[in-house]
Amino acid sequence: MKTLLSISLFLAAFYANAQRAYIYGVVRDSTTMEHMIGAHVRNLGAGSLTSTNEKGEFRMPAKVGDTLVVSSVGHKTLFWIADSSWFATDEEIEFFLPVNTIYLDEVVVGEFPEYERFKDLILAEQPKDTTFRIFGVPEVIMDPYPVLEKNQYLHPAFVFFHPVSAMHHSFSKREKEKRKMQHIMKREHISTQARLKFTREWVSESTNLTGDKLTSFIAYCDFSEAYLATETLFAIHERMMELLPKFLEDYEKS
Repeated sequence: MKTLLSISLFLAAFYANAQRAYIYGVVRDSTTMEHMIGAHVRNLGAGSLTSTNEKGEFRMPAKVGDTLVVSSVGHKTLFWIADSSWFATDEEIEFFLPVNTIYLDEVVVGEFPEYERFKDLILAEQPKDTTFRIFGVPEVIMDPYPVLEKNQYLHPAFVFFHPVSAMHHSFSKREKEKRKMQHIMKREHISTQARLKFTREWVSESTNLTGDKLTSFIAYCDFSEAYLATETLFAIHERMMELLPKFLEDYEKS
């Protein structure tokens, strides 16, 4: 049974390829027009793969509608759809690959400054805006000089791509003060969110407790500000009502 299945699959693959004719092509650099040796050519429809020879030439089985993918290191990967004109000529089909250009910032090599001068330059440096932008997505307006946490400006990727900004955030007193202020504001925000959710009036309405019993129950819950600020009001209410029977039992015994 396995032998018959293998033979059937082989014949099916052979028949599929038999429907394809060979095309002959040559891959060139779109700038220099030189032949590209070892460029990869893949036919997605046939599932076949080959590479160009020392003259940039290749041979590939294909039919109209197949997708050919041509790629090479240092060049952009391009896709072509086979059309009938490919099979109506005996000449090689030319495929041109553009160079995948990477632009680097200019680097000026000069005499390294003295330590104090170097430190002053770092502290005077204004950090660059490293915000990622995605085409088609509305730009988010952010602080032009964002406050970065230690794990952000010391992250290996940030240090590698923005070494000057990393050192600026590390040594600048101004940045340290901004981080302190950010932490204070964050704590105040959390406290405000907690107070707005877990109010004495709301707890009283939910539990029908009043006076000293209400005060004791709020203390008994012992919810942290971080929990109250981040959790939903529904979840807080459920947790509070779970604690209520045990509190009433303990309160009556005391």
